[in-house]
Amino acid sequence: MLNMNRATLVGHAGRDPELRDLANGEKAASFTMATTERWKDREGNPAEATEWHRVVVYGPAVEAVGKMLRKGDRVLVEGRIATREYRDREDVARNVTEIVVAGRQGVVNVLSERRGEAAG
Repeated sequence: MLNMNRATLVGHAGRDPELRDLANGEKAASFTMATTERWKDREGNPAEATEWHRVVVYGPAVEAVGKMLRKGDRVLVEGRIATREYRDREDVARNVTEIVVAGRQGVVNVLSERRGEAAG
């Protein structure tokens, strides 16, 4: 029986990536991204809905994400969907769902050209 947990998103970075050091000596990068669906409603007027996603990157891609990705950049992300629980400052249990990019099957591609750089 085949099981698969894979998400592919194309959207825009909602903020610059935040890099942090982990207890095991590795690094992680996290950022939000928005995906927007556009359509025409029954009256023919334009409509849209935006979903926000949390993305966490581990492994070799962390350095590249930290250097290349900036708020507003168009980005493609492939990873697995993970839900985890944490406790907030008031000690209330909260759940968060993230796209986790790790290992060889995770991908982050910045699709926007850097401002001020030559295309090529």
